[in-house]
Amino acid sequence: MACFNPLVPLKKFFRRNDVKISKPKPTALPLIPPDFDDEETNTTEKVSKMLMKADELLLNHKYKEYVELLEQIVQMGSAKAAAKLGVVHHTGLMSIVPQDYAIACAYYFNALKFIYMISCNQWEMKLLLDIIAGLSDIYRFHMNRERDREIWDSGINAMEHIHQILQDPLCTKFLTHQDIQKRRAVRVHITYVLGLTAEADKDYSQALEYFTMCKRFGESGFATADKLVKKAQSKIKSLEPRVPRVKPICVECGHEPENKTELWALLVCPKCLSAACCSSQCLQNHRNSKHEK
Repeated sequence: MACFNPLVPLKKFFRRNDVKISKPKPTALPLIPPDFDDEETNTTEKVSKMLMKADELLLNHKYKEYVELLEQIVQMGSAKAAAKLGVVHHTGLMSIVPQDYAIACAYYFNALKFIYMISCNQWEMKLLLDIIAGLSDIYRFHMNRERDREIWDSGINAMEHIHQILQDPLCTKFLTHQDIQKRRAVRVHITYVLGLTAEADKDYSQALEYFTMCKRFGESGFATADKLVKKAQSKIKSLEPRVPRVKPICVECGHEPENKTELWALLVCPKCLSAACCSSQCLQNHRNSKHEK
């Protein structure tokens, strides 16, 4: 079986820096899909037994052996093992594994790649939700759009692919009600992160669409996703005034934005909501002449 060792490139490309995102990014992590030979028909069963053994090691507080065994299982193309290692590096594991969000992202990304390699009607929604929720937490609290742009975009591309596939009717045809709710929670996490990305890029109109979509999905019964649905409502309220609903030309001086930055810098009159101004002075002049007679 052809396999890969994720630790070699990780040690080469990532420098531990407490809880900060390191560079280069997980895109540098090579992924060689497992080559299942005809002789290895029991690979899935073997992986399952190894995962059970890993859980036993964790329960017995044998953390070093637990991590080492998971690393071996990842080499066999296990999304579950990659996700577990993502959690290990995401939260840290005693004194054995320090918290490192960059390596956590690398393992989460690999887990998504392994999932992507199989038919969507075989996806385990609980596993997918755990991975996406982990990435969502890192994106919301531990990453910076400008500083970590490459790693950010890598994850966004992966999540967009997953989100697109989840819209395929084949993905829901044989799902139980519980799995349908998990699928909804996954989509909430993804659309919320997409909204954060658009907001950071000052594409407020696109961000508003994503947060509205997130709110429309509604609650799923999973706490982390349900919190994002409520936060999406707050985002919508804060973004609506920033989305131009008037002609993008200053009503006082006639200045017309020359680029996207100037466009989103326009101020909409809070009184009439029908006039745009290029500066606070122009806005004040407009209010004095139109609303404070």
